[in-house]
Amino acid sequence: MTIHVRRFERGAEAQFVTGLEWLFAPPGSRPVDWDNDRAVERTAQLLDHEGVALFGARSDEDQLVGVVSVYVDILSVRFGRRASIEDLAVHPDWRSRGVGSNLLAAARTWAHEQGADYVFLESGLARTEAHRFYLREGATHAAAAFRWTGGPTR
Repeated sequence: MTIHVRRFERGAEAQFVTGLEWLFAPPGSRPVDWDNDRAVERTAQLLDHEGVALFGARSDEDQLVGVVSVYVDILSVRFGRRASIEDLAVHPDWRSRGVGSNLLAAARTWAHEQGADYVFLESGLARTEAHRFYLREGATHAAAAFRWTGGPTR
């Protein structure tokens, strides 16, 4: 079995969004405000942006089995140019078969080719299996992440 990783191009937005659905499999959950059409539109915008790469992993039978998005997003005074992996999703039936490793390698390679000094990834607290995977792939715990939604409260 060979995993084939290729970059998504315009016209493949719906395929990428299909892959994102795997993030909602347990222990994940679908965001309350998830809108598939809006996700396809946002994916199209990302595909037009030069600082973004979206990759898909396919089986020998050309079945989509995983997706990842990576962004070169900020220049940190302390750490240099950052790339962020926003979404890494693997079909539940294809986990622990090398798909995630291949996608992560493609994302990291692309990021460094774009001049990134480091790659950052946030992962939900409930995704303990994913955390073990990232540590096996050489990641280190770097931060606790916090989120605000909506406007300021004061």
